[in-house]
Amino acid sequence: MIPNNSIVRFSYIILILGFALSNCAKKKVKPLEPPMRFYFYNSKSELEILQDTKLPGKMIGKLNAKDNVEVTAVIEVTEKDSTLSYFEVLCPERLKSACDDGKAYFQSKFRLHSDSIVYTVNEGHAVFPDITVGTIIAKSDFDTLNSLRDWLRSPDKIKSIDLTKVNYNLLNTALGIEFQKVDDRLKVINELLLLPSLMTNPNPKDPRMQAIAKRYIGLKEKSNGITLASNSSAEIFDHLKEQQDKILTQLFVEYPVRADSYKGLVSQFNKYKSHYLVTEKLFQLISKNGAYSAKGLPFQYFSYSESSQSAMDIVKKFQPNLDSTAIVANGKLVFKENDGVFFEITQMDVSGNAGSDESLEVISISAEESGKSIGFRIKLASGELILTPLAPTDLLLTSGQGFKEFLATIPKDYKEILKTNPYEKALVLIAAKFGEGGYDETIGEMQYRLYTTDRYWLIYEVVRSHPNIKRDKESSGSFVTNHGSAEDGSCYEDFQWRQPKGEFYVSGIYSGCQGEGGSGPNRSEELCFSESSGDLLLITFSAKDLRSDKPKVDLLLENNGSLCQYINRLVFDSKRFKGESSGE
Repeated sequence: MIPNNSIVRFSYIILILGFALSNCAKKKVKPLEPPMRFYFYNSKSELEILQDTKLPGKMIGKLNAKDNVEVTAVIEVTEKDSTLSYFEVLCPERLKSACDDGKAYFQSKFRLHSDSIVYTVNEGHAVFPDITVGTIIAKSDFDTLNSLRDWLRSPDKIKSIDLTKVNYNLLNTALGIEFQKVDDRLKVINELLLLPSLMTNPNPKDPRMQAIAKRYIGLKEKSNGITLASNSSAEIFDHLKEQQDKILTQLFVEYPVRADSYKGLVSQFNKYKSHYLVTEKLFQLISKNGAYSAKGLPFQYFSYSESSQSAMDIVKKFQPNLDSTAIVANGKLVFKENDGVFFEITQMDVSGNAGSDESLEVISISAEESGKSIGFRIKLASGELILTPLAPTDLLLTSGQGFKEFLATIPKDYKEILKTNPYEKALVLIAAKFGEGGYDETIGEMQYRLYTTDRYWLIYEVVRSHPNIKRDKESSGSFVTNHGSAEDGSCYEDFQWRQPKGEFYVSGIYSGCQGEGGSGPNRSEELCFSESSGDLLLITFSAKDLRSDKPKVDLLLENNGSLCQYINRLVFDSKRFKGESSGE
């Protein structure tokens, strides 16, 4: 028979062991074979490393590009119902005294997945480092990536570059890190696509190509200059052409809304002067079927249209009382490979008599604000043509006054907008009508801001009307998806929301990330936005979706609290939280 005090001691031991086991960390280690390298965005970037993977983690120093950080494993640690992802690195010599077994760790949130960079660049989007300081790549790619970035950044200083070992993904990585803004990347892509032609003909007649040939000094080297491999380089240039097409298509769609005034659009146009053929293509787009008065050449009016007769008809529409001596010209740009850009012009008098045809070499095109719209100054090899608009063209009616007219058609009642339109189209209309913002050049999209201080009830209606929200009562309910995990390792379930007197709360029950259940059934609650706190809702979409019936819209509530973040994760499915993963 076991004495009572022994039973008590035994019970205590069991309880202590049970408590210890329930709170001990579970670690999953996935070695990287072969080991990889951490690639910093720049020499100023720093990476915090920890002594171990225990929460909260003891920082032992910061690494930078000089440390040549070798990454050896991916680690997932579950502790107290929280799961965090780490990378294991070899400790640099200068910090080895603080490392255990020559190893240290950093949280995965500080690296941007290389696949994410490649995909973002391939789709023609801007790259957002956020809190990340670098990416992880194969050790064999490290020096090549450095060389690529140096060359892309300064082709006027690098005489030799070997592209035979460069695949498209690595080139995309270099482009994304070095040129995070889409417009900057477009300029480089346009130039790269000319390299095969310039290597065949290093002395083109086109002054635009001459400037690029001069900039890429490796083209002048007879040996060990710019080296292309026939098969791999052909694939690279095919992909670059696809990427160029995506970016240009997006640019042409969004151009009218890149600024809310003609002055702003003129500035947007002229920023592309150093881009190969972009201003010429924008001119085609803007001036199509437009009517202009002309100076500098022997005709008084001009239209970029299908024929001389159509040009005459368009000009007469805006200038019905033409002088009998007036000459109307119709012109088109013709792009001749290596030779340049030419203005093919036909002329007609008011009586319908055809005049002489001319082909004039175009040196450059710049925009200027004139005629209460956008005019153009076209520098020719033999003179200059100045075009002043008689009226805004069709394309420009979506900007400036045209955009104001579009806004006037949107109902003033946001509830009516939500009631009479599909949800995402309603978001676009609400953003344009009530939001602050417009085209954001940094991200290359339309982005509008709504603040709860003056738009609380609108934001509340947007949230509770979302298809991923359930309403149990008028001012309370739950989420359609009722369990979620976050990158910080927290996991919650049974989400509920309520809205008493201008305050929106979300509650949930803390649960185990591995499905083993939490430490108790206690419900936690957070205030996510309120009428008095000035919280922010961001509505983002492509410019092409401004008048689309089926737009793709991204919503983001600027509140990343333990529970509030699940509005973004589970309800809005915000882009910021997509693709979170720990493996490389």
